[in-house]
Amino acid sequence: MQDIKELILLFRQHNIHPLRHLVGSADSKLLALYEGIAGGKFNTDAEAAAAIYPDKNGNSGYRKLKSDLRERLLGAVFDINTNLDQYSDYQKAYYDCHKQWVMVRFLTGQNANTVALSLAVKLLRQSEKFDFTLLCMDITSYLRIQYGLRESNDKRFQEANRQFEYYRNVYTAENLAEELYTSLLVRTVNNRSAQEEVSEQAAAAFAQIEPALEQFHTYKLHMYGYMIGLMCYTTKNDHEGALLYCDRAIEFFKNRPYEARVPLQIFYYQHLICNIQLRRFEAGKESARQCINLMQPGTFNWFKYKELYLHLLLHTHQYDEAPAVLESALEHVRFEFLPDNAKEIWRIYESYVYYLALTGRMEQPNAAFKLAKFINDTPIFSKDKGGMNIAIIVIKLLILIQTKRYSKLLDEVEATEQYCYRHLRGEHTRRSYYFIKMLLQIPLGQFDPSVIEPKAARYLEKLKSTPLQVANQTTEIEIIPYEDLWEFALQSLEKEVAMRSA
Repeated sequence: MQDIKELILLFRQHNIHPLRHLVGSADSKLLALYEGIAGGKFNTDAEAAAAIYPDKNGNSGYRKLKSDLRERLLGAVFDINTNLDQYSDYQKAYYDCHKQWVMVRFLTGQNANTVALSLAVKLLRQSEKFDFTLLCMDITSYLRIQYGLRESNDKRFQEANRQFEYYRNVYTAENLAEELYTSLLVRTVNNRSAQEEVSEQAAAAFAQIEPALEQFHTYKLHMYGYMIGLMCYTTKNDHEGALLYCDRAIEFFKNRPYEARVPLQIFYYQHLICNIQLRRFEAGKESARQCINLMQPGTFNWFKYKELYLHLLLHTHQYDEAPAVLESALEHVRFEFLPDNAKEIWRIYESYVYYLALTGRMEQPNAAFKLAKFINDTPIFSKDKGGMNIAIIVIKLLILIQTKRYSKLLDEVEATEQYCYRHLRGEHTRRSYYFIKMLLQIPLGQFDPSVIEPKAARYLEKLKSTPLQVANQTTEIEIIPYEDLWEFALQSLEKEVAMRSA
């Protein structure tokens, strides 16, 4: 049902009712299914089948009905108006050129070759302007067949063939860049701790693609090429170098003859990450402003920007704004369509906002939040032992301290000690190692701040001597600076002591 829900959402966002002609038909099961899903009445196939086919033998009928609805919706996709202000000139050209290419192929199949050829020639010029390499290759392949076999025009055939060979080489380079970048990224999406190995692979990948970057200057090739080059800096936590590299990428895409929103979003986003790491928050806000101006709400990149903006708020003590940013993401209609790893990241942020609310630093905590459910809902990053699982362990310990579940906290000590020893002794996790060792002093110090602080002092000193801007760790792990979290934990214990004394 998820694919149908996404299609219905798409039509509703464009104010289109693909079954409008059925409205008023009381016995239309197709309309009932559509409106039931659109209105949130049906969230599962079982709910829809039970409502529309109350008899127990309705499963086969429901499957046929669901298939019919899916086909009707897909058939109406081309009714969506893509010539709206919300689309960039690049997006408008993309949809328009591909629709025209379908028309060329259809006309050719109908033996309307003269009009098809005329349309294809114009379409090639438009596709070249917007760097639609694969489309250019398809069109020039079509043109050489038309000129060579149908018109027997050798001069035009040779020109079309030369163009085809050029675009085939560009396409090969673009595919290589895409493959190299994707193979690097897939290693880091669910494992934030694989930095050193990926750094070496990124350098090798960039060396492999660099000659093509110098020879060709298309959108897709340079988007992936610049992202590979950027990973050479980010995987080494060279944020100064990454900032300068982002500037180069932004300059390249600003100079395209169209608005290249997606790559500009990517590199402004990375600009923001670097500024956060370097503690340059005003510059980070400017990067955020540039980034949000290019984004359409509900896109994958919009969610990533919101995630990073929330990170910025939490690092600059702007806690009052955090719940609204969190809610805007979690309550967005497209949240459920995010990949599971992206949803987990948001659940981790939700746990930190919940903790801040528990400490009284923002509005009342979300009563629906349950620590055990949160742990169960983050299976992907729970396996990322040297990466985001650190953030999960940290917030678990902090919530147990804040809610005074001291016996449960004592049960965690031995396993957490082993975790620190096995997974956090490397260069990339040094701050996390020191901080978790500090947290462990709380149960070991019998929850008495006068005992805890001296025991934790040596780890705190080491933590302060390794500030975030020079720590060689992944950006996302430290959702709130550890120095701040340590103060919060101690304040919670001091309040408890004061209440006992009173």
